[in-house]
Parts: sequence; structure tokens; C-alpha cells
Amino acid sequence: MEGSMASRPPSGYQIRKVHPTLGELQRYTLNKPLTFRCSRCQRTNMSSSVVTIGGDWSRLLCGHCYGGSVGSGKSVAPKAKAAGTSARAQPETHRPASPLPRDMVWLAALHRSVAERKELSPSEQELYRRRAGEPSSIAAIRYAEGLLEIEVRIAELTGGRAAETLSRTRDELALRRVEASESFRASRRHVRGEHASADSRPESLPTQVVRDVAGSTFDAALAQVLRRRGLRLVDLDPPATDIWAWLRRHEKPVAPEVPAEVKRLRKLSQADFSREAVADVNRWQYDEALAHPAVAEQWAACADEILAETERAYRSLQADPSGGRGKEVATRLRRAGETHARASARCLEAQLMVEDLQVQAIRIHRARGMPKLRSDCLAEATRAVRKSDSELARQVDRAIEEHRRGCPQRRDCEGRAGCVSSIVEALRFRLAAVELPDNEPPAPNARPVEGVSSTELARCGHERVAFICPDLLKQVPTDLARVIGVVDLAYRGEGRFGFAWVTEYGELGTGAEHAINEHDAWLHATTRGVLDLGGDLSNVHIACRDERAASVVRCVVGARLVPDALGFPVSERTRDLLAALVARSGKTFVDADRCPGPHRGSTAAQRLATVVLEAGRETGGAQAVKSLADEISEDLRETAESRAQLPRLAEAGQWSPAGSKAGELRWTAAVGRAQINGGWCAIPAGMATPPAAGSRLRLAVHHPGHAERDGRAESDVLIRHVGGRRELHGVVWPPGLLPGTLVSFSWRPGGDAILAGTELLPRPERVDELTYRHRYDIRVVVRETAPGAEQGAGVPDLSDAGWVMRTLRKLGHLSPDGSAILAEKALVRNCRELGLPQSRVGRIHPAVEDLIRERRIGRVRGSLDRNGLPSYPPRAGESRVELLRYVPKVVSLAPHPDHRQEARSPRRDHWVDGFVRRLPAGAHASAEQIEAHREAIRAAEVVDRPLRDGFTYVRRHRRAR
Repeated sequence: MEGSMASRPPSGYQIRKVHPTLGELQRYTLNKPLTFRCSRCQRTNMSSSVVTIGGDWSRLLCGHCYGGSVGSGKSVAPKAKAAGTSARAQPETHRPASPLPRDMVWLAALHRSVAERKELSPSEQELYRRRAGEPSSIAAIRYAEGLLEIEVRIAELTGGRAAETLSRTRDELALRRVEASESFRASRRHVRGEHASADSRPESLPTQVVRDVAGSTFDAALAQVLRRRGLRLVDLDPPATDIWAWLRRHEKPVAPEVPAEVKRLRKLSQADFSREAVADVNRWQYDEALAHPAVAEQWAACADEILAETERAYRSLQADPSGGRGKEVATRLRRAGETHARASARCLEAQLMVEDLQVQAIRIHRARGMPKLRSDCLAEATRAVRKSDSELARQVDRAIEEHRRGCPQRRDCEGRAGCVSSIVEALRFRLAAVELPDNEPPAPNARPVEGVSSTELARCGHERVAFICPDLLKQVPTDLARVIGVVDLAYRGEGRFGFAWVTEYGELGTGAEHAINEHDAWLHATTRGVLDLGGDLSNVHIACRDERAASVVRCVVGARLVPDALGFPVSERTRDLLAALVARSGKTFVDADRCPGPHRGSTAAQRLATVVLEAGRETGGAQAVKSLADEISEDLRETAESRAQLPRLAEAGQWSPAGSKAGELRWTAAVGRAQINGGWCAIPAGMATPPAAGSRLRLAVHHPGHAERDGRAESDVLIRHVGGRRELHGVVWPPGLLPGTLVSFSWRPGGDAILAGTELLPRPERVDELTYRHRYDIRVVVRETAPGAEQGAGVPDLSDAGWVMRTLRKLGHLSPDGSAILAEKALVRNCRELGLPQSRVGRIHPAVEDLIRERRIGRVRGSLDRNGLPSYPPRAGESRVELLRYVPKVVSLAPHPDHRQEARSPRRDHWVDGFVRRLPAGAHASAEQIEAHREAIRAAEVVDRPLRDGFTYVRRHRRAR
């Protein structure tokens, strides 16, 4: 009888050793850890050493209870066991010890065994192979990873020696989990891409343009078409929300009735469901209703709240384990860690299940023929809009024809978002310019009147002595547009006008012309200011006081063409100037100055323009213009130099130690990313005989390489006075020049040529991910190559770890060796200053812990002085504080014998976070990459911002050795 009651170990487990029997207790050693719940203490355990009671594998003891029972001779029966119920109240065989399905618990043990390089039995290998790639299997990896994280932490607290081995196993599981997740998502993206290509019925170009431009008119026409066909708008596309219910409605076999508990869960709000889910992962009993596919979308939507709640308890115990001693601390930490591991596994499984449901919905949507029906409905709505508005139809056809004449992809414009957006932008400008708004802005020449309070005149909140309103200056970074100018004019009713442009450092220009109207005069003056000031070398930011003129210039520069209709009549001379602007696309930035308070630049330009207009009527007018121009130029220059700020690290050149040689002046500068992209370079102050501002010189830059890779770039440069110092504009840098590279210059005063060059290092050096072959300034490299630097101006698209690294490298206190330190308590505030969204603030501190664990940054004890300047090591007499420290990894590389292949430093396999990358000119992102970027936005991996034309998304990937 007793032999019939004895059961075998769970499937997939083998007995490796049988220990001596002690009464009804039998101890076994299995081939791998088994997750079970102790029949006596009811605690979860995961161990390869198990003890059966009476030979029954459904009644297991943990090591603690086994040792206590053997030592005291007490009964080992469960505490809640009632007399006379031994046969009926036995628990089911190997009931899961957590709110997870039984197969997921077993899969977690299998994945751990594989990570530990243990051998699996044939049946285990078959189970492992058959379940690979399923959401439950991938979630099981996360569960095993979470349990190992607990063991690592406990080993660290107790001083165990197994922490390092456990950490390696945990990291291996993390890599396998990320790799499996990416493979799962890639396969689903591939399926979606296949269906998209198979259903490739792109909307016609007129349909796409009309849909964007007509807006509500097109929506009304489409609604009417759908009513005639008996359809709803949501039927045209696959479902984006409540996918399970959509699939249930469209499944051919009738699905079984949903349990009442599942229906109740589906009706809960997001906050209520989060509370239910958190309570579930804290319970010992597995709730099948919360594992139903119908609530997978709710798990995925609430994942952030669920994980934040469970992680908060776990992290608090990790940070302060002093709430108990010995086994009590380990028990509390294990309990909180298991809860977080279960929550992580459930949320990951739900997210993957939702992606699988989306693929199923796309297949059914395609099988019902909806893509063709959608295309037909949109085309019918487009025809209705064009029929009701013949002028719009004519303008659409004209804009499309103009675009196709100048587009290199004229045969494939329908499938390119960049072509559609370009046509829509030009068309909107043309349509907006045809009819003036009812409430026109004040006349461009309107000036503040006497008697108005100073607070009203200075609503921008900045001082009048500023050259231009600082709020307007923020529109374009000074790194992108080095030359900033203000244009103003004086206009007479008969069409004659005088104009002037000035810069902060005293450069100016004037002119007098005839215009058809006042807007034409502003457009002419603004365009002349751009061309005169920027030429073909400098990037220019111009401010004027006419919104129409500014919008026309922006449209022409952006579209690279001059539309026939500009919204107001213009002269042929103005059109010729606009045509010359087309070649300056990317170098011209124009904004309308709406600031009510007068600033120094606009006041000076207005005075000079008025004198220019009156000069034609008065004797000696030219001399009056020259005298006033000299006065204004000198005044602007003196004010600018008195307010000049110190140059940044990447802009400050230094005189070479050798000084001068045979009359030559020599200096060295570390070029930054802005200088390389903008084609300029600063000349250090202190030159006794500097080149005159406005003069042109010939610059030759020698960039030595290896063998046939030597480079030399020559260019004609313009000397400009910007930022209190002189700069070279129009510099053509050699290809492959990296930010932070040191460039040495030499120039003989009075000469017309500047010689420059870089110097090879004895051995190439790898700084983080960049290989430098030439001498560099490590401090500039740290600043200029921080995460997000390659994305240009604006808020970068970064992961949480990327934001931490960017802030530390951009705003941290730099040491001569390139290390950067920042007070940890000030990290979030500095991240926000750089543009971190408020919604991601709570994810910064976990990212810091991940970076510290990966040894990419360190946490050190330093000090702060009275001014808040950090120091490491700490200084005597200063307050102690926790600092985050970044140290660049510099590795000396051995060059290849033939010097043709780039040296590579040994490095471990690692993962690279997804990021947005600029494409070569004329290239466009594929539909698959656009979809991947949308998924990254939904997963909160990148900033919620559309993917711009000319950029693509690089998915998270594993970089091998």
C-alpha cells in the first residue's frame, strides 16, 4: 500500500543521490534545482536537495524544517493538518509555489540549468526546444533571472563566496532574455512587414496630400463614404486597442464563454487592475483569471505601475537591510525579491502576448480584404473633396508636378513620407498665403510709443542693452548659426524704402530700393541681409519684424524652390534674390521678432535705415550715412566685447609652447562637433597683428593617415568677429576628423595662407567606442562624444542609461584626465535641464544602479565646496557627499602591419540601446524601421516624437567581439 502511494519526481527531474532514510523522511539530491513549497512552513524554496514525507513527492520539506525536525524529533506534519484528513487533504502533485503557471516555473529551472552549463536529459531537451521562443518561456528566463538576483544580493549581505558565480549566471540569463525578446519581436515585425508588402496598395499621391491638407473636410467626405458602404472608420485598420475582443468577434469557431471573474477584471480601471495585479503577485496561490489572454493588454498597460510598486519594496530592503538581523533580513529580502521577479515575468509575458495578438489581428484583417477596401474608400473620399473644391484640386496637382520635376525619386513619390511632407508643406504655405487672415498683425514698422510703462515694453523680461531678444536667440543654437544679424527698414507710401542689417560685433550693410508693397520691401531687405552677411561660407541667423517675409524665406530655403504664388505681389528683383537663397539651404535661419521691447540691434538698424532713406533727398546724405554707420559699428563692437563670455572648452585655442618661429604665429585648438559640422574654427585671443575682419585667406589642413590614407583639405576662409574673438568661417575639414582632435595652425602675419595639420599618435587609442589615431584632448572628447551628440540640436532620443551618461559627461566637473564627477542628488535636476521628460524622472535612479553594476560609472565619496563645486578625493573642511564618477576607458591598440584595417580592442559581448541615426543625403528609413521606432515609443525606450525624414531607427542589438 505504501509503495502505491510513493510517486516519482516531477517530469524532467532525475534523482542523482539517495540519502539514508530517517523515519518517514527521505532525502534526495536531484540533477537540478526544483521550485517547491514546504509542507510545514509553507515557504517557497528552490533547491536540488529535497525531502519527501512518507515517500509522497507532493509533500516536500525545505532544508530548514528537515534539520529542525531531525534534531528535535518533532513531527513533520503540516501545521494546518487536521486529524482524519490525511488521504483527502493532500495537495495536488507539485502545485506551483507562486502565482505562476507550473510550466513557467519548470522552464525557469531549465533555463537556469542551461545558463549554468549543466546537461539536460533527453526529455528536458525536448521540452526546452519545443517551448523556445514562446512568451511563457521568455518570461521564465526573466523569472529565473530575478530569483538569481535575490541569491546574489543575499550572498553579498552574508559574505558568501558564491556571489560572483551567481552574478555571471544572472548576467548570462539577462543576455539570453534580451536576445530571445528581440528575436520574438523581430519575427513579429517580419510578419507585419510581409503582410504590409503583400497588401502593398499605397495611397495615391493626390490622396495622401489631400488627406493632410483638407483635414476636417476630408474626414467628413470619408465618413459619408463609409456610411454608404455600411462601415465604421475603425474597420479600415487593424485594431490598436482591445485586440482580444476584436479577435473574439472575428473568429470563425465560436470561442468558449469567458469566465465571470475575467469579465470583472476587464471592466476594472487601470489603477484598480494595478492593485489587483500587485496583490496577485504577493499571494502564494496562482489565479487563472489573471492569466487569461483577455487581460493581457491590461497587464501590459499597467506594467510600469506594477513593476514600480514591487520594485520599490525590493529596492528599499536592498538599500537599507538593517530592519532585522541574520535570517530575518534574508527572509524579508527573498520574499520581496520573489514578488518582484514574479511581477516582471508576468508583465513581460503579457507584453509579448499582446504583440502576438496584434499579428493575429493583422492576418485576419488581411484575410477579410480590408486593405483593398480601405484604399477604395480613401480614393472615393479624395474624389469627392476634389469635386467640391476645384481650386484645391488645381493647387494639389500643381504642387505635385513641381515637386516631381525636382525630385530624384519622382517615380516613387507615393511611398516616400519625405516627398509627401515636402509637398504638403509647400501647399499649405501657398494656400495660407493666398488669403490674408481677418485679423492681420500690427504693421511691421509699428514701434512702441512714448508714455508706455517700461514693464509693458519689456514683456520678454530681458534688458534693453541685449543685442537681440534672448527668447528669439534660443530658436537656433549659436553652434549652428555663428553669425547673428538684425534687419530693419524705413518705408514710404510710394514704394521707396531704405534698409540696414547689423551684427552684434559691428558688421553692417545698407541699401535703398523700390518695392511693390511693404511686405515686398521686408522680403527684399531680409534676403539681402542673408546674402550679404552669410555669403557662401557662414551660417546666418537673421531676425526681422515682418512675419510674412520670415515665413517666405523659411519656405524657400526648406523647399529649395521659389513658389509662383507667395501670398503678396513681389518684384522681379526680390524673386531673383529668393532664387539665390535656394543654394543656402541648411545655412539660413530667419525668425520674426515679436518682442515688444526695443533691443540694441533693432534700434541701431532702424536708425540707420531711416538715415539711408532720407539720404537720397538731402545734400551730403552719403556722408551722413557713413558717419552714423561708423558710430553704430563702434558702439556695437565695444558693447559686445565688454559682454563677451569665455569660450567653451571645445572652442578655446591655445598658443603653442614654441610661440613663434621666424615671424610665424602658431596655435593649437581641439575641434568640437559644432565646428566640424559648421565649418568654422576660433583663433585664440592675444594675437598682436590679427588678420583683419572680413579678409579672406587660404587654409590648408593636412590630416596624415597610414599608407594611402593621407588626407588634405583646402578652402577659402573668411575672417569674422564673433563672440569677442576672431573666427575662420568656411573651413573644409578633412574627412574622418573626430571631435576632440588637436589641430595645429601656423600663419605668418600679412600672409594669405594658413597651414594646419594633425599629428599621429605613436599607437592608436580607443576612447570608449571611438578609435583615435591622432592627438586629442580627452576633456573635449568626453564632452563632445556624450550620448545624443550625434543627433544634433534639440532633445536627444536616448535610453534611461543614455540620459545618465549624457548628463554626467556634459555637466559633470571635468578633471584633466577626462573623468567627470557630479553630485548624485543633483543628477535628476541636471537631467531635466538637458531636456529629460518629466515622465521618465522615476527611471533615472534604477538606470544609475544598472550602470554601476555594469561598471560603466562608479559611486564615490567626495565633497562639495561653498559654491557647490565637487571634489574627489574629498577635501578637508568641505561637506561630504555621494558623487557619481565617469572615467573614460582609454585602450592603447596595436596597429595592423599594413595599417589598412582599423585596430580593434578586445571587448566583451554587450548590448547597444536603440537610437535614432541620421541617414546619408537622399536616403529614407524603411517601413520596417519606422514600425520599429513606433514600437520603441510604445515601450518608452525612446522619446515620443515622430521619426523625421532623413533619419532611421537602429534597434537594440548585441555587439559581438
